[in-house]
Amino acid sequence: MRRGAHFAITPAQRETLLSFADDEGRWDYVRSVIEVEWDRKHLQETDKAWDPIHRCLTEHPPGVEELDPDAGTPPLNLCIMGGRQLMEDEYDYIIRLIEPEQVSPLAEAMWPLDEEWFARKYRVHCKDAWPEYGEEHCGYAWAYFEDLKYFFRRMAPRGRPIIFTVAL
Repeated sequence: MRRGAHFAITPAQRETLLSFADDEGRWDYVRSVIEVEWDRKHLQETDKAWDPIHRCLTEHPPGVEELDPDAGTPPLNLCIMGGRQLMEDEYDYIIRLIEPEQVSPLAEAMWPLDEEWFARKYRVHCKDAWPEYGEEHCGYAWAYFEDLKYFFRRMAPRGRPIIFTVAL
């Protein structure tokens, strides 16, 4: 599994990203422009915790390996695999777009979720999903989720679209 990241992109970057006719163009743009800029103020890495975060936020069925981008309920299901699918073939790469008007409701829904909530969801929805499953891994995933909550809270008033990216 690869490392995920959320980028709060500019409206111009959004338009450029949407202008490409194919997956290759979109992925090249993300890799050669958005990732190269690595704008720390508008970036939140999720490392490999993006998978358990998605499982917890969407109440992913235990024992099911493949992640369902349509699982869960809005707005929490937007966070990782939700939003607009920008890659037709998500076998190697994922780029998901969260529109600016979706960021505030998502930030508000995430904000009250605490470590106890996350641990309960993790124990149910992530059980045996990886060899590293357990309390230490739960703490690792929670730390990234907590950072992600703060990221969305900071980005909500800025009116920027957010993309989630990961190379599988």
